[in-house]
Amino acid sequence: MTIHIKPFENIEEINLALFSKDNPIADYELPSGLFAKEEGNLFFKILLNNEVRHWEYLLNNRLLALNLDFAYSMHYFEKGIPDDEWCMSPGFKGQSVQYYPHFTDEHFSNLHNFSYFVDIFFLKAFTVFETLGHLLYKHYELPHDKDDWRDQISFKSAIFKLNKVNPTLHKELKEITKSKPFSDGVSMRNNIAHNHPPYEISSGVKIKENGGSFGIGDYTTSKEIRRVMIGLLESIKQTFEVLDKNLTAV
Repeated sequence: MTIHIKPFENIEEINLALFSKDNPIADYELPSGLFAKEEGNLFFKILLNNEVRHWEYLLNNRLLALNLDFAYSMHYFEKGIPDDEWCMSPGFKGQSVQYYPHFTDEHFSNLHNFSYFVDIFFLKAFTVFETLGHLLYKHYELPHDKDDWRDQISFKSAIFKLNKVNPTLHKELKEITKSKPFSDGVSMRNNIAHNHPPYEISSGVKIKENGGSFGIGDYTTSKEIRRVMIGLLESIKQTFEVLDKNLTAV
C-alpha cells in the first residue's frame, strides 16, 4: 500500500490562538527581571544582571517556540488522527492483525505532521527547564566546579544545591519534579530522544534471557501524547509560579 504524506499541509493557515486554548502557559508572562540581583558589589551586580537578562531573553524565546510547537501539533491533532483503535484483530479483510484500520492518507499525513511537532515540543520543553537551571545558578551564585565533569549546570542540580540557600524553594521545585505530569513528560522525552518513539508502533519483538516472543507492538495514542504535553506545560506553569513567589519575596 502506498501512503501519500503531505508535510506541513496548510501550516500557513493555522489559527494559533484557536489551537493554544488548552495551553496553560499560552498567555503567561514571566515577570521581567525576576532573576536579577539586588545586592552585592555594584560593578559585579551590573555584570551579573546583564548576563541574567541574556538568559531571560533565551528563556522567553524558548517559551515562544514551545508555544508555537504546541499549537502546530494541536492543529494536526484536531484535523483527525483516529488511532484510539490503532490495531484490529482480525482486520477488515481478514488479516490476523491490521494496524491503523481507520486511517486514510489524510490521517497518515496528520499523524506525520503531529509527530514532527511533538518531537520538537518535548525537546524544547526541557530546554526551558535547563535555562531556568542556569538562571537559578546565576541568581543564587550557586557553586560550580568547571573542572569536574560531574558538576553540570542543570535544572536538577540547581534544585539539589538550593537546599542550602533556599530550602523552601528547593522543596517546592522538587515536588514538581516528582509529580506525575512532570515524570510522564520526562519519560516521553526520553523515549523520543533515546528509545522507541511513542507515536510509532514498535516491532513487537520481546527478547528475554531464556528466549523471546513476537506479537503486537507497543503504541501511544495521539490523545495520550496530547495529555502528557498539557501536563508538562502545567508543570512549567507551576514552576514559574513557584519561582515568582519565592524570588519576588527575596
